[in-house]
Amino acid sequence: MTTNHIKPVVSLRNFLSKMIDYAGLFPPTNLELGQAFHNFVFYRQGEYKWMLGKFIIPAKRLPELAALLDDMEVKEQISLSVLGASAETVNEFNGLFNDDIANVKDFLAKYGANISVDAFEVRLPAELFKQEDNAAYTSLMENVSQGLQNTLGKQVPVFFEANLTADYEAEIIRTVENIGAINKGCGFKLRTGGTEPAAFPEPEVIAFAIMTCCEFDVPMKCTAGLHHPIRHFNEGVKANMHGFLNVFSAGIMAYSNNLDEAELLEVLNEDDPYEFTFNENGFVWNDTEVSNDEITGSRERFMLSYGSCSFDEPIEDLKTMELL
Repeated sequence: MTTNHIKPVVSLRNFLSKMIDYAGLFPPTNLELGQAFHNFVFYRQGEYKWMLGKFIIPAKRLPELAALLDDMEVKEQISLSVLGASAETVNEFNGLFNDDIANVKDFLAKYGANISVDAFEVRLPAELFKQEDNAAYTSLMENVSQGLQNTLGKQVPVFFEANLTADYEAEIIRTVENIGAINKGCGFKLRTGGTEPAAFPEPEVIAFAIMTCCEFDVPMKCTAGLHHPIRHFNEGVKANMHGFLNVFSAGIMAYSNNLDEAELLEVLNEDDPYEFTFNENGFVWNDTEVSNDEITGSRERFMLSYGSCSFDEPIEDLKTMELL
């Protein structure tokens, strides 16, 4: 933590800048669309708007958002990350993606002047992992990226998520390798929690994902479970919850300081908030120093953001830690 009375210090502001993509529609919050979107607009006008990224919404719910916007006046540009429908087979995935694209196109035809789609997130069909050839992988990824580019008139990052099993190392390597191969500015989406203990990956999984993405120079975003800054046991879900300071510090230091797996695990398992110190020049963890330039570069090119159904909880915790 920091004892500096000018809050937030430069390094913390760099560290947290646009870190949280608001996912109020999703568990455990499960807000109605009207409430979630109004929350996002409210946060955009608040003191901590600099921490806020995109509003996450499933493509199939864009018609609902359009109906909501008919009764609202949007005065500033709103950035969306659209969530694609998931499927078990490639054929089903392709059909659902075509539906998603149609919803995006119809929505932007009416509201594209005020609202932009700046990212797309989707889970890869399980069928892909049963095929030995990578051709189906790259073909699907290229089709998704190109389909969005054709619809939006610009290239946007697509974050591909894989359902990870006990064979997570092979699944992560294969997914990240293929993302890097299509060279479309796409990234890897890592699920870091949920509403049940089984949804929280072990620190070894997160460390391996970070190291693999570093190796292939593929950016990452995380989703779920990162409501709080520091790793701790949560009585509500009966599981060890990862902290966003832990996960993003690990990613930033892996990218800028070449930390190895053992060192990453130390960062991810750290449960002492006083080991994370932010000052005007950068941040320090366990004598490892990261400059402001390294923080900014890592956040812009590698550790991009995380989806959270709460924007208030992270802020309240950071205030309790006297960082905000």
